[in-house]
Parts: sequence; structure tokens; C-alpha cells
Amino acid sequence: MTDVTVVVAGEAGLGVQSASAVLARQMARSGYHVLAYPNVMSRIRGGHNFTSIRVSDRPVAAIRPQASVVLAFDKLAVEERKPDLIEGGVLILDGDEEPMIEAGRSILPLPMSVTAKRLGGGPAHAGVVALGALCALNSQPLRGLQELLKEQFAAKGAEVVKLNQACAQAGFDYCRERFRGACPCLVPELEKPEKRLLLTGAQAIGLGALAAGVQFYAGYPMSPSTAVLEFLAGKAEEFGVAVEQVEDEVSVINMVAGAAYAGARAMTATSGGGFALMVEGLGLAGMAELPLVVVLGMRPGPATGFPTRTEQAELLYVADCSQDEFPRVVLAPGTAERAFYAIVRAFELAQEFQIPAVVLADQFLLDSSWTMGNLRVLTRPPATTGREGFKGPRVPGFKGSPQTLLDPRPSPCGEGRGEEHRAAPYSYRRFEVTGTGVSPFLRPGTREQLVSAMGSEHDEAGLGSEDAENRKRMMEKRMRKTTGLALRLSGLSEYPGTGEETLALCFGSTFGAVREAVELLNAEGAGIGMVHLDEMVPFPASALGRRLERARKVVCIEQNSTGQLARLVRRETGFSPDEVVLKFDGRPFTGVEVAERLKDALEKRD
Repeated sequence: MTDVTVVVAGEAGLGVQSASAVLARQMARSGYHVLAYPNVMSRIRGGHNFTSIRVSDRPVAAIRPQASVVLAFDKLAVEERKPDLIEGGVLILDGDEEPMIEAGRSILPLPMSVTAKRLGGGPAHAGVVALGALCALNSQPLRGLQELLKEQFAAKGAEVVKLNQACAQAGFDYCRERFRGACPCLVPELEKPEKRLLLTGAQAIGLGALAAGVQFYAGYPMSPSTAVLEFLAGKAEEFGVAVEQVEDEVSVINMVAGAAYAGARAMTATSGGGFALMVEGLGLAGMAELPLVVVLGMRPGPATGFPTRTEQAELLYVADCSQDEFPRVVLAPGTAERAFYAIVRAFELAQEFQIPAVVLADQFLLDSSWTMGNLRVLTRPPATTGREGFKGPRVPGFKGSPQTLLDPRPSPCGEGRGEEHRAAPYSYRRFEVTGTGVSPFLRPGTREQLVSAMGSEHDEAGLGSEDAENRKRMMEKRMRKTTGLALRLSGLSEYPGTGEETLALCFGSTFGAVREAVELLNAEGAGIGMVHLDEMVPFPASALGRRLERARKVVCIEQNSTGQLARLVRRETGFSPDEVVLKFDGRPFTGVEVAERLKDALEKRD
């Protein structure tokens, strides 16, 4: 079994990010499962940065606290990361001293910077020398790395490619000559490597949006959501998406709401501070019944907090933030692959029920690189038909042309496609009261129809009204959507799912660490299971309540300081978890850490 962690560390500007990206791609292309987490200080320049790259022959969704190999590009990296090495691990550092064994760990000096300079490179090329040496240590041929370097730097010209390949060759040769037999083979070459995608969580979300047929994206740069904006901007021309970088988050949410009103599939992504500015616009979407999607990348706060770190402290905020009440959906995927499907699902539910949908992510999920299989979408994006707009079904309450309706799927009211009908002039009622709460949806500008929407209370036609009975009917109509929403959600994700009496309960990106902890504890005979929640609103109260009733002990595991998941469970089900395991230092959970703290929590209850 192969399961190793390589840490690439050094000061900003020494090529830590680019070397880590190449190494992660190399391991993924070799057929391994990869999870690469960048630990970056929130400075424009300077500071000690490192990336932890876990490589395994089985799927992984959590990082490990210790390293099998450390590539240290400067002295501070040696000091900071040497304690992370496992016994038998390898430290490759910049220098020309003799190799040595220290406390059971191999110390292998490699003249990275000198070699790079001799070949005509700069400080960032030293990392490529180290990557070449790592190939030799792994007993892997250099050709895979050379091919990747060619792809990585092809846009910069043949000379740049040649320089990087020469640096990799020099590191490979130096290691073969000096360190042969100095350490065991770490990541052997696989005979039949499987092809896998390697995407950051932000890229997976952007790809999911494209698969869902996103047509308009507005955003304001804010870590860790900026990468979603960058990804979609890079694909805008190819996929015909209008992408706007706007002056602030208030403008962002209003532009997204306007695009949704105009009939586009619209989306944005932000972080906590930006989402705070969007809450009023989210309420507008609730009142005007506009289908839009917001991705919230959680990070530690309040205010600026830890911009480049991770946390899960905005669960209750997203679940409850509003002016008064309106239906919404909140999803919290646990991995990048699940995030891809969550975005598709968010668009589906937003369109079907004409509500805002929020996808909760965090810095760990968005910034990490994950391997995954081929992504498949069982739905289809809306089929455009030029100036005619979208093909769509008839909706109860309006007999107009189906060409003017926005959603290509059968309506939640149960009617599918129908013959084209002509509507009586000005018969359209945007907010018609229906049994499901979902009303007809026409494009503004439809001939001989008035398409009206507003942030004030309104009647069925969309005109302002202060009538008390109308207010009651409109509120009941909007809130009726929650019944249909609950039926469209899938419930709980349980592992291993054999009726364990002790349960670890979690949500979002703690999925991987908790699952690994469960596997570690069960290998010792603990008999523990996990329940992961990735559908937070509407909350699966009935399904979760039934499962918790069968449990003898329940421990909530979450990354905040007050136990927000535990409080939400208590509020929705009346059940109080026995213990709560919390972490709020800005760093993600590891499986080993969760296992140890679960043991402590369970022993405390005993």
C-alpha cells in the first residue's frame, strides 16, 4: 500500500507553488490519488509557505500531520518542517554537504540554487532541481516530469522549457550519483495508471457551473473565492458566459439578481465579509422569487480574520440570514468532486423552485487540489434557440408560448411539454398562487405581457400591495416551496452504514478527516460510524432524528468555536449530541487528529 505525504516548503518567490503544482500533476498522471493543500501566509510577498501533497493508491480526502519527504528550499523551511518528518523520512535541503542520518531520518543536501544558477536559472528554478532529485529517489523515470514541464512552460517558449528540463535532469543525475540507496522507494511507478482529473475545489465548482449552463457570473475578488472568478473568466469566451468583475459585493448580488430576472442562469462566489454585504440582495431574490446561486467560501473571521485559512463558522449565518423569512436551499459538499455535483444541484433547485441557493465551501476545499474520476452530469443545461430564448414546459396558470419559459425540465407542478398556445394580452401573473408555490416565469420584454418584480410585497401580477389578506397569501405561497424542496433532497450520507451505535456527525469538508478517523478507529475494533450532512437547508430533521434515536453516543465534529452544527441539530430535531469536537485555529482537521479527539470524547462519556 502506498500512502505518503510530500511537503514542499520555502519563502514566497522560491517557486513553492509552481513546484507543488507540477509534483501534484505528476503523481496524478502516474495513476495515484492526490490531495494537495497549500498552507499560505496572507502576505503579498514574504513569509514561510508550504504545500502538503498526499499521494495514495486509494482515494484520500484529508491531509496528514506528518511528512514522508520534505523539499526545503531555504533554512527556515528546514527548521519549520523537519519536525514533521516521520521516522525513516527524507529531508532534501539546499546545500552541498554530505548526506547523513539524523534521528532515523535521511538528510540529503542538494545544491538546488547553485545548480539552477549554473544552468542559467533563477531562485524559482531550484525547486525544479529538487523535483528531478525526487524522481530518482522514487525510482521513477524522468520522462513523466519532463513532459509535464514541457506542458507547463510551453506558452513561455522553447528556451524556458529547455531550461526547466535541464534543471530537472541535473537534480535527477545528482541524486542518482550521490544518494543511491540512501532511502527506500517511496512512490513506485504503476504498471497501468488510471487517468484522473486533478482540480482545485474552485475549479471543480467553476466546471460544475459550466455543466449546469451558467450564463452570467459577477464577482468581487475575495479569498478563497477569487479562484472561481478567475476560472470562469478564463472559460467565458469558450462557453459564452458573461463574466463581470464588479466594484463591490453589493453591486455583485444586484447584478446577479438582475441577470436572473432577465432569464439567465446567474451565479457569484464570495467569502464571509462579502456575503454580509450581499444579504440584502439575497432578500430581494427571496421576495422577487429569483433563481440564483451563491458560493460562500468560509474562512476565519470576524472582519479580515485569517484570509488564507479555513473554518466552518458561517453555517448558522447562512441558514438564517434574511429580512423576514423566505425559502432557500443550502448545500455543504465534502470534497471537490461533491462540490461539482452540488453546484449542478444548486442550479437545478434554484431554477425549479425560483429561490436563491447557497453552496457552502471553505478555504480547505476551494484551494486544495483533488483527484477525481470522470465527472458526469445526468441533467442537461438549458438549450438556447437564438433570439427565441429558451425552450420550456407549460406552467399551470399561464397558457402562453412555451418558448418564453425558462426551465427545460418538467415543472415541479407535474406538467411537461405541451402544444404552443397564444395567451390573452396582459393575462400573465408572475406571482400566481399555485399549489406548489411555484409560479409561471416569463422573460421580461415578452410581447403583450407585463413582467413585473419588486422588493416590496406585491400581488399576483407583481404590483405593490399593502392588503393584509394578500400579504398572508403571498407569504404562504412562497413558504409552500419548502415542502417540495424537502422532497427533492436526498437525505443523509452514512459510512460504513451498518447501524453503528456510536456516530460521528459532521458537514462540509470535514468529510475526509472524519471518514479516515472512523476507519482508523474501526481497525482497532471501535465500532463507530459517521453521518455526513451536505444538505443543510431545508434540514433533514426527520431522517436525521430517526437515525440519532438508534445511536447510543453521538459526537459532532466541526471547525468553529461554538458548535454550530450541534446547535442546528438540537434546534431542528430536539436531539442534543453527547459531545462536540471543535477546531478553530485556521488549519484543517486531519484524520489522526479526529481519531484521537473522538477517543477522548467517547472516554469522557464513559
